[in-house]
Amino acid sequence: MSEKSKKATTLFTIKKASVNGKEKEFTDKILNNDIGKEYIIIIAPQNYQHGEGWFSGKGKGAVKETWNWLKNDAGVNGKFMFVHQGLRRVRLNKEFGFSWTILMYTSGYTEMQLCETKEAFKNFAPNSNFVRIKNYQEAINYINTKSISKTIDDKKVREKNSVERIFIYCHGFVGKLAMGLTNRHSGDEDLDWDEKVVAKLKQNAFSKTAKIYSFSCKTGLGNLEIEKHNNINKKVVNTSVSIGASPTTGIPSSNETYKTVTLPLLGEKSLAQKFSNITGAMTYAYCSRSEYSDTLNTADELDFMAYYEAGSGKKLDRKNDSYKYLLKRENRKKEDIRRFDELQKIQNKRFTVDNGKFDPEGARYPVRGGDTPVGVPNDMKTYKKN
Repeated sequence: MSEKSKKATTLFTIKKASVNGKEKEFTDKILNNDIGKEYIIIIAPQNYQHGEGWFSGKGKGAVKETWNWLKNDAGVNGKFMFVHQGLRRVRLNKEFGFSWTILMYTSGYTEMQLCETKEAFKNFAPNSNFVRIKNYQEAINYINTKSISKTIDDKKVREKNSVERIFIYCHGFVGKLAMGLTNRHSGDEDLDWDEKVVAKLKQNAFSKTAKIYSFSCKTGLGNLEIEKHNNINKKVVNTSVSIGASPTTGIPSSNETYKTVTLPLLGEKSLAQKFSNITGAMTYAYCSRSEYSDTLNTADELDFMAYYEAGSGKKLDRKNDSYKYLLKRENRKKEDIRRFDELQKIQNKRFTVDNGKFDPEGARYPVRGGDTPVGVPNDMKTYKKN
């Protein structure tokens, strides 16, 4: 499903209906052909440490700075990036009346952060189901049975309320949804999803038209050799030995010819393919790293605001020569003033919740494919059941 597609669903307007055996009046109530189907959003912890502000523990102020770094984790603007993308998904589809369930990992989030997240989702989907989960098993249980504690769908509830969509927002590696990515402690095995976890999903929980969207890095990539940042390699294709020996070593000299090669993506071995094979759902995923950096603002917007404010005396901490003219206030154009005012209004709606910048409207821009590994396509790929 695209972020906003009115062609995806058939809509009906009704005035009166029978609900649980009782007749009920409606005012232009919108129904859709996904009644009885569930849309699930999975939100992972965001504890990743980018490394900014890290100190070795030596020197004046090192203890304090290290503590701040550990406390802030992903940084103020990045803490809610998975939450914000989930909110954007619901906001852009709110008129369809989908049955939403948000499965949110509690790891790494404070009570206040969890409460603000729930309230924001309820604002766009008042009837949404907000479920806190501690580990992958609770997520699997819910998908299979609509209960985080049940492992068997003994009442066949999924036959009446099947899974139509799953949207996953998390970190990732080749072959793993890295829900527990923290870089500093163990226990992630209870959070992360690998092929053994995916194998626990039950196909009968999913509708025949179900789709799964993974916004994790490299879910669609099956080649473990392409885990790093580069998939453009040099390979020896010819070695020729000269007739004469080196006068220094007495060993015949050789000339090697190289060609540039890229490794196969092996999508058929990817976690995305395993999702489709197990559930029967169409799966969409990136082979590249997934990029969340535009969630609240693009780099260009941040550059513009930094130079605009520097023209009023604020210290400049970014570099973009195209906005150097803004360093002098008299150079501001009407469209610059208007753009800055609009961006400021957006900024002013945001507030800090336990060291995380929160926007109740959700992400302004969607997740996109990243630029690494080099040589890997960064558009979302489609995976069907074999």
